[in-house]
Amino acid sequence: MRRDRSSATRSACLSRLARLLGSFRTTRLARLASPLAPAPAPRAPLASPLAGLPVLGGVDAPDDCLARTMAHYVGLSTIFVGAIELIPLAAIPIGRWERTFAPCFIFPGLCAMAAGYLLYFLWGRGLATRQLGRREASACALVVWLVAIAVYAVPFVAAGLLDPFQAIFESTSGLTTTGLSVMDVDACPRVFLLHRSLMHYFGGVGLVLVLTSLLRPGGGLRVFDVEGHADRLLPGTTATARVILILYTSLIAVGALAYRACGMPAFDAVNMAISAVSTGGFAVHASSIASYGSLPVEIVSIVLMLAGATSFALNFALVRGDFRAFFRHVETGCLYGIILAATVAMTACLLASGQVSGVADAARIALFQTVAIITTTGFQTIPSLAVLPASALFVAILLMFVGAEAGSTSGGIKVYRAVLATLGVVSTLRERYGRVRAVRSVKVSRYGRRVACTREEMDDAMAFVLVYVLVFAAGCFVFALCGADVRDAVFDFASCLGNVGVSVGFITASSGPVVLLVGSVAMLLGRLEIIPACMGALWLITAPRERRRAFHA
Repeated sequence: MRRDRSSATRSACLSRLARLLGSFRTTRLARLASPLAPAPAPRAPLASPLAGLPVLGGVDAPDDCLARTMAHYVGLSTIFVGAIELIPLAAIPIGRWERTFAPCFIFPGLCAMAAGYLLYFLWGRGLATRQLGRREASACALVVWLVAIAVYAVPFVAAGLLDPFQAIFESTSGLTTTGLSVMDVDACPRVFLLHRSLMHYFGGVGLVLVLTSLLRPGGGLRVFDVEGHADRLLPGTTATARVILILYTSLIAVGALAYRACGMPAFDAVNMAISAVSTGGFAVHASSIASYGSLPVEIVSIVLMLAGATSFALNFALVRGDFRAFFRHVETGCLYGIILAATVAMTACLLASGQVSGVADAARIALFQTVAIITTTGFQTIPSLAVLPASALFVAILLMFVGAEAGSTSGGIKVYRAVLATLGVVSTLRERYGRVRAVRSVKVSRYGRRVACTREEMDDAMAFVLVYVLVFAAGCFVFALCGADVRDAVFDFASCLGNVGVSVGFITASSGPVVLLVGSVAMLLGRLEIIPACMGALWLITAPRERRRAFHA
């Protein structure tokens, strides 16, 4: 009986399968015979819960994709910015610092995370699939940095340490690794000193780059090259970001141990190592490195500042043992040659002024200040740069213009761009006024290999230098309108624009809101580079207008 039932069930299943196959063949043949027959209606997509919500001003389909991509990036970055704001809270129980300041970090941090959460999950949830153009990427990075500046300025105001304009200046100086401060550092609570150093840490390597390193491969933000990291150390942006972050953090850890070995307190060692490698300049004492009065501390500082001013690609080459790429790179010889020449010139200036009697003392001061200025760190071993002779200040201004290597944490024009601009000028003069008017190939050594410089690269470098000088002139004029003399206006605005952090005394805690805001704008332009920052700002201003015109058309 059981066998009969199983055989009957099996026969019924086979007959049903045969009927289904026959129906499928008939339908398939009918479609092939009638190619013009209407295809079956596609399934209606599931209604999105956000279908009726406006997306950044109500845009059409292409702009909707762009708006969601921007919301994706900015939302994630805002969550990350708020999380960074909470890091100093973890150090309060460890160091038994002032717990009364905890709400100053909790509320802005949680508010930023909530705002980023809403922006990301309501408008930008899911992986952004649209590749941002250069203008959109610049705008995205600019928005992220503006949000970070505003969020990190809140604790200073909430604690009553600074007014809003001073707080914006302080947070901008910290994130852009400039190091100019309007705080009374000696009376500042230690939790805020750590907060300032953390701004150096994340701003030095780049906010977007750090966030990119935390995302999964393939999901990284494709805008961190706007922050000055154009070289790809490994395939993929996420892998490159992680390598850069590991190198950066390792240098800081080694620097902190070296400072500790020199007798520096542990808290000071960590904060000063972050400032040195990030080429920031914030110190835990008002007199900076001079407060320690130690030659070993100065030597360690010089090494760390030079490491931070070296491009991450060259640091990575040194780690891999590729010394040929390091020593034969065009920026290596130029940077150290400029340091040697400026040290000799500044030593002669100090001796000629009679402020320093011995050659050894003059050379020690000149070497440290030369490295601190050209790396745009801004550490000092003298009470104030205002006491230097005018000739030494002139050398310092030239160093602030040049800056250090491209792809590093330093500011300024950058050595590589200065080399390309110089070669472009020389090439143009040879072509037009030389004896043999012929186009010659211009080559430079990049990472151990001789490569040809295109005319476009040299023109871009010359254009950047020209724009840099124009912005510098405009900023100096504004400072002069605010009451600065020529020396103070030129020196302090060059320091802001180059993210150097040294001053002759014009920018102080008593400076007016206009001076502080102009200085903040200059620091942000110097950190994000003038042309990309201006492109991003222009896109943010003109994009809504263009969308409205396209919508009404």
